[in-house]
Amino acid sequence: MSLLIKDVDETNWRKIVALSVSKNQQDFIESNAQSLLEAAYDVSLQWRPLALYDDAQLVGFSMVGAKRGKEMWLDRIMIGTDFQGKGYGTKFISLLMDFMKEHYGINRIYLSVHDKNKKIIPYYQRFGFIDSQRYDPANGERLMYFDF
Repeated sequence: MSLLIKDVDETNWRKIVALSVSKNQQDFIESNAQSLLEAAYDVSLQWRPLALYDDAQLVGFSMVGAKRGKEMWLDRIMIGTDFQGKGYGTKFISLLMDFMKEHYGINRIYLSVHDKNKKIIPYYQRFGFIDSQRYDPANGERLMYFDF
């Protein structure tokens, strides 16, 4: 595996839009098309869409932004259906956390999760994320955070 994080641009956005999660996960994350629209038009939060590659193969998508001081959101991370179960999610979460710290100089990362996705809270806790026991008023999702 040679994992790379690249910006989404005119060369790869169509492939990003075509990438989706499995059917049983679709209620837990916005589509990549919706995320790209949000990044394009919700400019006040300075979203940065990122393409996740294994060598030249696109395997996933992420979006980071909403930086406030030393805090920032890992707002989206998804691995395409055909690439799930191969360890990409685990490896890319660590890479994205390092990427965010290196490029943005942050000391806290936020993310939010659906309560109905029972596996996701323990999954993120493996990386050191803490369940805040609070909910995002904008979307009703449970907030988690990681401190460097």
